[in-house]
Amino acid sequence: MMKKIILIFALLFSVSLSADDGFSLYIKKDYTGAYNAFYSKFSENNKWDPLYSYNLGVTSEALGRKGEALYFYLQALQNAPDFPEAKNNLDIVAKDLEISIPKALTTPVFALDWLLILFFISFYAFAAILTLLCLGSDWRLKIILLPVFLVMCVSATLYYLNYNENLKENWAVAIKGEVLRSGPDSSLKEIGKIREGEIINVVSSSGSWYKVKGFQDNVEGWVELGSIRAVKRGTL
Repeated sequence: MMKKIILIFALLFSVSLSADDGFSLYIKKDYTGAYNAFYSKFSENNKWDPLYSYNLGVTSEALGRKGEALYFYLQALQNAPDFPEAKNNLDIVAKDLEISIPKALTTPVFALDWLLILFFISFYAFAAILTLLCLGSDWRLKIILLPVFLVMCVSATLYYLNYNENLKENWAVAIKGEVLRSGPDSSLKEIGKIREGEIINVVSSSGSWYKVKGFQDNVEGWVELGSIRAVKRGTL
């Protein structure tokens, strides 16, 4: 009951109350119609709007499509990491499906962290010491300048490498259970399975087939595009 109340308030902020909008259709329990209405708006120009992702998550869950619901809740959090309703619903669905969510997907890309803070502190310290050195010839300032410069360089390099590596990972969600093939063809050998809602890495592609690796078991195989949805990372 509380979850539905939260949904209603969230929807009020994102849609108007016309006769055929997603909110009205959801209230009428026309979940398919509500999903289509929200997805139409989502596809047009609101792919980065966390409320549309959240609404699609709730309607997907109402339709019994928990893997798709998990994807949309996760997508909402890419652009609004402090969205408590999306986080709560994601945790519930992930627990129901027994899915582990990688920490990388719950942390905004380019989030302000200790490496960036350290870089700015060392940068300003370096600039201040360099200025004082230009105004005087104190040998102690020259000794301090080198380690500060090294800290600045190391923190900047580590920050770049850390987030550059993060961006290289192509995450996706299996919106339904599917078999993994040994190659990009449905006639090839079955080598494993991915479960509904499972978090996967996209390794490579061939036409409409994608080679993926499961986050939990590291099993690699090929699936068709219709079985997965790519997670669009936020850049907060």
